[in-house]
Amino acid sequence: MPNMKQQNTLKPLLKVGDEVTAAWWPPSTSDISDVAPSGWYRGVISSVKKGYDHSDKSSNHYYGPVRYYSVDFEDGDVGLHIPEHFVFLHSEYEIMTMHQDDEEDEEDFVWKGVRTVTDRQSDDPWAKHVGWYVATIDGEDRTFSLLSDALRAYDSFVVATKGFKTKKDDLNLPGDWDRLFRDKAKSEKHKLEMEELNEQHDMDVEKLKKKAEVDQESAIRMAIVKEERKLREAQHKIKIEYKEQSKKDIEKLKQQYEQENVKRFEEEAKAEKQKLKPRYQVGEEVHAAWWPADKKFDEQPLWYPGRVKSYRDQRVGTKAKGVGDYGVVRLYKVQYTDDGTEQDHIPEHFVFAKQDYLLSTSNDIHHEWKGVKNVVDKASEDIWASLIGYYVAIIDGKEQSFSRLFDALQAYDASIVKRKGDKTQHCDLNMPENWSWLLSPNAAASPTVEELMDELHETRLKVAEQEKLYMKSLEEKHDTEKELAVKTALAEERKRTQEMKKKLRKELTEFYENETRRALGMFEEDKNKAIESVLLSAQKQQELALDKQRGDLEQHFNYEKDKAVQFVKLETRQQLKNEMQAEFNRLKNEIEREIEQRLRTEYSLPPPPKRAKVSLSLIPRAAFGMSSTNPTGQKGKENVPEGDHLLTPQSSGSAEDDVQI
Repeated sequence: MPNMKQQNTLKPLLKVGDEVTAAWWPPSTSDISDVAPSGWYRGVISSVKKGYDHSDKSSNHYYGPVRYYSVDFEDGDVGLHIPEHFVFLHSEYEIMTMHQDDEEDEEDFVWKGVRTVTDRQSDDPWAKHVGWYVATIDGEDRTFSLLSDALRAYDSFVVATKGFKTKKDDLNLPGDWDRLFRDKAKSEKHKLEMEELNEQHDMDVEKLKKKAEVDQESAIRMAIVKEERKLREAQHKIKIEYKEQSKKDIEKLKQQYEQENVKRFEEEAKAEKQKLKPRYQVGEEVHAAWWPADKKFDEQPLWYPGRVKSYRDQRVGTKAKGVGDYGVVRLYKVQYTDDGTEQDHIPEHFVFAKQDYLLSTSNDIHHEWKGVKNVVDKASEDIWASLIGYYVAIIDGKEQSFSRLFDALQAYDASIVKRKGDKTQHCDLNMPENWSWLLSPNAAASPTVEELMDELHETRLKVAEQEKLYMKSLEEKHDTEKELAVKTALAEERKRTQEMKKKLRKELTEFYENETRRALGMFEEDKNKAIESVLLSAQKQQELALDKQRGDLEQHFNYEKDKAVQFVKLETRQQLKNEMQAEFNRLKNEIEREIEQRLRTEYSLPPPPKRAKVSLSLIPRAAFGMSSTNPTGQKGKENVPEGDHLLTPQSSGSAEDDVQI
């Protein structure tokens, strides 16, 4: 996390009179914090109000107080007390949404040299949802409050570095540098004109040569064309008859194939993702991080060689930090070989295989391996996937994924040797030292392709057998952990119930004592009568409250216990059934709607009755480094963008009208 002084300057401070694009809710909305906005519209800030500054609490003192803006929209509406993470400068909003009309990769668009940074642990909505921007300039990261400032700073650095060699594809905002490209075009214009004249002269000569040949061949070609035309007409008739007969069968088979293919692809993708994470076994040589006893894991560690002594797989909810689609999080216990010390609970992203660590540290940090690249999933909640990632090697023109760098390099080198054979050179390989028998001039005869394929087949069989053993042990461990989790949950619930009872008894006792003292002070003259009345009242209230609380606690405890037991029993059984049923219903509805639409189009049937449907939008995806479709570029509340939402899902593929509020 950046220091306090730096982060106090990151939040953009808008002022009265600034042209902005802000979120809008209907006037009937009482609490906008729980309702998604109906759209984004242009306006002018009319007032600014600072909210509560959590400077003595939480982490908001890093970003200052929350600001609320009142906006006069262009169509006459007024938005009051709009939170700052729903208000953007108009020019900034246009840059955020400028790539939402792109048809390709609109969800994966990334600015060149600029990335968005958010603080998910902060209570400040702006820092948590919008964040600031970091531009990599001359190898250094520089922070900016506005996306436009970060983009223009990066573009200026690119132009200063490349000069006239700068291309439009190198810049984020090439429109700001039209003058540069015009000057570049003028210098090349004269050269292009001379080249065009030379090319035109050569073309004229070639045309004269070809004209005689063309005239000679044209007569023969015309006769051939007539015969081919007759043949094509006959073939066309046969094709039409065949298509009409087989059209229904083809459509049916196509739908079945697509359904099976989608299901198989999802299952294979899920299984492949879980295989990408390396799993180190007991006794395996690794390089692991080490922290002194007085330091925490979030501080900079030291790295030492060692061996895995034990490990523990940690299963938590899918919404928890550090868990994604890449399987469970593994914590290792490592014994360091230099002094024999041990350290437990080392996260998996701080443990590397010995060969991978030596390969990574023996080269420059910016070293690029031949045919191998590192792939990380920034959107994943799994820390290993977002920081370390896996490796992709291009083998025989196809990409193959590996969990370890050494395996990827070795596979790529083997594919190069297989393709080039004795012509393989030292510069073609990532690890030429492993192929000294081939590269050395006095090396023995290289093994044949059949021998290499046999060795590869044996290696694959061993790996498959190890994977089966690992999956079996993982399932057994998972069952044990589920049983332990249920027991732990029940024990914690019992403990929580007892503590709640003690707390209630203490509160009721304090209430009774306070009432007694107040009665003694107010009714000193009639002391005996007042004390007796207060005692009776307090005892009745205590008994009623205890009876009610006891019943509520027993009911809640029984409910939680039954729910936990049923959840453990039905979770695995119902999950697959629900997913298959939901997918079947969705495909069935899509097929029915498509058939109905085709029938209505072909036979001109009247449209079905329409019903109103409500869809809500919260904030443009571009504000979070994401993309959305059809940004609002016009005035008026009738131009709410479709599909631009985060919290409220919108239905699609329906014949009903969309009435957006």
